[in-house]
Amino acid sequence: LGSLKEMKHKNIESIRTLLAIAVIDGEHLNESWGPVLQCISQLARLRLFASGLESDESFLAEGPEKTNGDSFVKPARGERETEESNSRAVAALNEVMIDKVFTSTVNLSSRSIAHFIEQLVKVSAIEVSGDSKPSMAGVGSSSRTLASEHKDKNMDAGSRIFSLQRLVEVADYNMDVRPRLAWAQVWEIMADHFARIGGHDNSMVSIFAIDSLRQLSFKFLEKPERSEFNFQRIFLKPFLQIMKNNKTREEIRELVLRCMDNMIRTMSSNIRSGWKVFFSILAVSATDSSERINTLGLAILQRLLDEHLLQLCCLHGNEPKKETTDLGPIEKRNRNANVEDFIGLCRASLAFIQTEIQSTTLPIGLSMRALCHTACYADILSDEVVLPPVSGQQCSDDDLPGFSYSGLSEKESLEMVLWRTLFDGLSNGLKSTRSSNTGSIGCLVQRGSILVLRAILLRHGHRFSTAQLAAILQQSILPALQVAAESDVSPVISITSESPAVSSFDFLAEPQALPPAPDDEGLIKFAKLAADQESAPSRPLGLAELLVEASFTDMRHGGDGNLSRAFELASKDTEMISSEQPFPDSWIATTAPIALGTLTDVIVEIALLRGSDGRNQLWPPILHQIHVWTVGRSSGNDQTNAWQPSEALVRVACRELHRFSLRLLEVLPTLSRDEELSWGSSVLEKYAGILSHIVSIENRLKEKLLDLKVKAYGIVNDKEDTDSDVIVHTQFGRGKLVDKKKQTYRLDNGDHSIVMMDTIKLDHGATLFRPTERNATSEMNIPKTQRIKFSETRVETNAHLQDDEGVELSTDAIMKERNEIGSEFVPESSTDVTKESWWEQLVPALKVRCVAAHCLQHYLYEMAEPFIGYASRREVEIVLSALKQSQKLAETGRTDVDLSHAFQEAMFSEWVDGVEEVEEVLSGSGNLSHRRGSEMFFLTQESGATNNTVQLLALLVTIQTATKVNWDREHFAEPLLLDNI
Repeated sequence: LGSLKEMKHKNIESIRTLLAIAVIDGEHLNESWGPVLQCISQLARLRLFASGLESDESFLAEGPEKTNGDSFVKPARGERETEESNSRAVAALNEVMIDKVFTSTVNLSSRSIAHFIEQLVKVSAIEVSGDSKPSMAGVGSSSRTLASEHKDKNMDAGSRIFSLQRLVEVADYNMDVRPRLAWAQVWEIMADHFARIGGHDNSMVSIFAIDSLRQLSFKFLEKPERSEFNFQRIFLKPFLQIMKNNKTREEIRELVLRCMDNMIRTMSSNIRSGWKVFFSILAVSATDSSERINTLGLAILQRLLDEHLLQLCCLHGNEPKKETTDLGPIEKRNRNANVEDFIGLCRASLAFIQTEIQSTTLPIGLSMRALCHTACYADILSDEVVLPPVSGQQCSDDDLPGFSYSGLSEKESLEMVLWRTLFDGLSNGLKSTRSSNTGSIGCLVQRGSILVLRAILLRHGHRFSTAQLAAILQQSILPALQVAAESDVSPVISITSESPAVSSFDFLAEPQALPPAPDDEGLIKFAKLAADQESAPSRPLGLAELLVEASFTDMRHGGDGNLSRAFELASKDTEMISSEQPFPDSWIATTAPIALGTLTDVIVEIALLRGSDGRNQLWPPILHQIHVWTVGRSSGNDQTNAWQPSEALVRVACRELHRFSLRLLEVLPTLSRDEELSWGSSVLEKYAGILSHIVSIENRLKEKLLDLKVKAYGIVNDKEDTDSDVIVHTQFGRGKLVDKKKQTYRLDNGDHSIVMMDTIKLDHGATLFRPTERNATSEMNIPKTQRIKFSETRVETNAHLQDDEGVELSTDAIMKERNEIGSEFVPESSTDVTKESWWEQLVPALKVRCVAAHCLQHYLYEMAEPFIGYASRREVEIVLSALKQSQKLAETGRTDVDLSHAFQEAMFSEWVDGVEEVEEVLSGSGNLSHRRGSEMFFLTQESGATNNTVQLLALLVTIQTATKVNWDREHFAEPLLLDNI
């Protein structure tokens, strides 16, 4: 059959005998099915030739090629005559015999049918490749060479699909007569072949393969699947393989999605394990390079939620909620299977949320719609439509089933298996670095992600235990916030204000107002309006989903954040309207205030109601995040690098700390007395703690900056400093610490106070005696209030004077501590320090710390009066000490000419090309320091610290209202107030 010789009668009889053997003794042919099926393939080719075609090209030709009769390889005249003679000879064969070879496969054993399918797949692959004339013995080399030569000339030798059609028929014959387990083994061989053909260069061949798969799938899905099997997943796998194939054409991928949509519409009630494949296909469509595929995939997913949501949540039965110990083996298996399917559905939606992981850019509208899906899933979980798994939780691999949070009890961890996928996916959207702008409105996906997280936590946060909420914050949300803040490379991170008191950041977004209650009249009107839309789902919107839809409507139409009026915006047929954002790509400018405001809402609405658990487990990680955004992060043992916040982020963090304090004041009267005192007394102390840390960093930055100037200008003393020399900077100039002595003073009550005194040899020759800046050591039996001397250069609490066991620190330890505090936050300076660059790294960092100190002092001034009644004597001392540190450091910085020089150098560097502007400023250099020099920064900080000190002491003296903590405030504050006036 594969040669060019004319067939004889004996050849026909041989073929007839071969077909008879195949029908009668097919059970024993094994690999010998190959020649039989090749023979049948050639018979079909000759029959096709008799009809005037060399191949199936008239059916498989694409586009204009359908009318081109010369597109396949025509044989020579002699060859054609021989082929015509052979085609007439094989016409004598009864076609029923050929059909019987395939219909009789139902009688083959499992082993024999596997051999048959394997050989039929090989023959089909040869046909589809266009090598249409191989001999039964596999000789036919001349024919294959001929086909290869024509392919080299970009001529198609002609694909054929006869064996592919027969493969479909065999699958149809055997599908219902064989056990599912045996059929699954056979189908794996066929599935790989269908997947390869689905990505064929000839789209018509691919379309035929996919259509055949669709027909087989419909027949396969007609038979319900038992819960303990997953044959549907195996059967539908070729569709997923075709979608993942990078060589598959766009129209073929679209056909796969439409076939899947058709199966869902008509066979959804019978689909069980097949949903896993469908969800994976939808997830793949989200990463497709074609916008048309993206849109079609999300449209199918949206229809699933609108029409089949409850069915998707209970694919393996909906057992009533009961203790896991009362469940049988099948119920446990079904429960876990439901969880896996639901997580697959969640991941399908999360795939449409734009993140940096994706290589293509999704339309913004698709990502925003997918975010709404996640809120819907949260409502489903909160209503316990899907129940947690009964076993299998793990915290190491997010790709494996049962991924949950660490540090929880077994029950809590199992409950969070369903939730972690949602929280991690939304956190990925929150920290996405991909641009998601519409016009001048930016970071829509990032803002949308935090709005969804906010809706879920505020509507369903009560259902989580305190430990679960802490895990959500610490393992999902807070790391995402920090990554997003560090990833912002917009111009916003380089902007600095000319003065701490005059902000250049009026463009920062505002935190969202607290959302209305679920029964709010405005929200109800919005829900009715949404339900009346033509595309609205038949199901009602859940609590979180309704809040998200209202939030997105408000954001889309440029609302003021009042969700009670969202229905008014939704009723307007307008496009997105909002004020232009000067930095739409800046995460810090557009999203950070909303994100940090969400944390405040979580504390006020949830943590305050949890008593000491909420205060001890939820407040510390959120306070730490505010602290990091205000102070920065030092390099640690966990391999994290040091990080410096920008001024914009500092102002966001300080403003949010103030906003939290105001919200706390509103709630405090509703708490128990113990909780009211605990929360109320901590506010001023937290302000003071952050301020004290900032001042320590300012001090180290100032010292480092002056050291760099000395190095840059080559300033040395007549006598070189030894390793033991300690260089200090005072308001009278630079000097060297030459001695330390303890001075004992007798107090009014008869006790003694010991003060460490420094002897400093100034560079210009004078000798300065002053109390040690970091140490006002005292005897253990002296009351703490008598240890604080506001006439000292720098005052610290007793925590700075003793180690953990209360032992007085040595002079060497004190000096080491003074040099080390804040040093981990100082940027590493370049080894090459020049006169042109010695200030570059440290001046911006010092400016930001001055701004942080000013903002904290500004808000502390506003918070002093309402919170002073909660403050104990100890807490007041801590605040006063922090303010005194700030005031003294700012005083020395204000008068330091070297700092002024550094700040002016930084100003001139900003005017690279502005020669005229520089000359104008230099002509009025008398006002230079007040406008752009260090004096303005440190004078603002000094005045703020002084005003806070005086106000705080005045409040202690004159307070008239009832206080929560009773102690002799007037006796404590009056002498200190007189000293400071």
